[in-house]
Amino acid sequence: MKADSESRHCHDPDLQLERLGCRCRSLAPALYREQALYLQIVRDQLSGAARTAIKHLLCARSVDASIRRAEGVEELHRRVDALVQRTSSLLTVEQLIITADRLRHEAQRNQLLQVQALSSSSESPAPTVACEEVHLGLSLPLERSDLIDGLFPGRVTTDERTDIEMEQPANDEQPPSQETTELDLLRSLFVLAGEAMDPRDAQESSSDAMGSEAPPLMADVTGSDQLMPTSPSALLVWMEGIDAGLSRRLRNLSHALNVELMRAGIIRSLLPIQLLDAAMTGQLPSEATHSNLLKLQLPLPTTGDQHAYETLCLLLRSSELEFDDRSLRRCRGRIQNQRRALSTFVVKERHWQRRSSAREVQTHWWPNRTETPPRH
Repeated sequence: MKADSESRHCHDPDLQLERLGCRCRSLAPALYREQALYLQIVRDQLSGAARTAIKHLLCARSVDASIRRAEGVEELHRRVDALVQRTSSLLTVEQLIITADRLRHEAQRNQLLQVQALSSSSESPAPTVACEEVHLGLSLPLERSDLIDGLFPGRVTTDERTDIEMEQPANDEQPPSQETTELDLLRSLFVLAGEAMDPRDAQESSSDAMGSEAPPLMADVTGSDQLMPTSPSALLVWMEGIDAGLSRRLRNLSHALNVELMRAGIIRSLLPIQLLDAAMTGQLPSEATHSNLLKLQLPLPTTGDQHAYETLCLLLRSSELEFDDRSLRRCRGRIQNQRRALSTFVVKERHWQRRSSAREVQTHWWPNRTETPPRH
């Protein structure tokens, strides 16, 4: 009888799920400790990584020698240090949890908007107006002067435009007209890509750069006990959310630093945020360069397939920070081991959840009944 009772308890889904919850609660402090240590190392290495990347940008051949000796270098250093320090204050476990929750809410809202747009388009009647002729071509719409004045005309103020114009070299130092035309074409291409960008991303990046609106510490958490989840799947989502929040903060910092570098004349073009996201997720192929830099070859439609415009900008990534720091790589290795252990727990959790659902259906929907033999 005792052996049968132990066997019944070993196959009880609710009991097995409770045991998995206990193991996750015992594992949670180690997970939090490793994540906090990883973020501490990132905060320590972030300033040096940004300075090193800017030095490599200054050593590029496309940078004018007069810019390296120009006045206002100390002001640029002060702005860069302020941006890095402000971002470092947001690289904590608690703040990244808030960022991850906001990213999930944004993804759900965007998905809901897409569903609503599809439903409204399917319900709307077909247009009765005759279709007009469509002309396709590779030429860019350059008849609008505001596309050439700046990369983002609606967001650049008059003072910022004046600063950029004052920092440009004299007429005798200007590149040939063909190169200027190619640069104008590239700028207009970036404008067209920036117009399709979600304005909320630009507002979030600018708010991170200015530090005007910092989210309250743990605004969505009611108590200290709710900081760490208790199930394997929720813990795995928690770890993925921290990585996503870190990537978003580094992307915002990279965009803010690129804005400052462009105002100083170190870089000549500002990539849209969507291109930075695509590069961070590996969807955009890039060329080999120094760490935390993004080098792209963008084809120009007017010069043929054999010519391309090379753009170089700053892009801070956690993978390249790990590549340059051995202690950060070791910490990431321990986090990956914990993630693999959690993945095993998730497989067991799903198995026992299916068993529990099957038992619930069997109990409430089709309970076992005593079958009466048929009468002959």
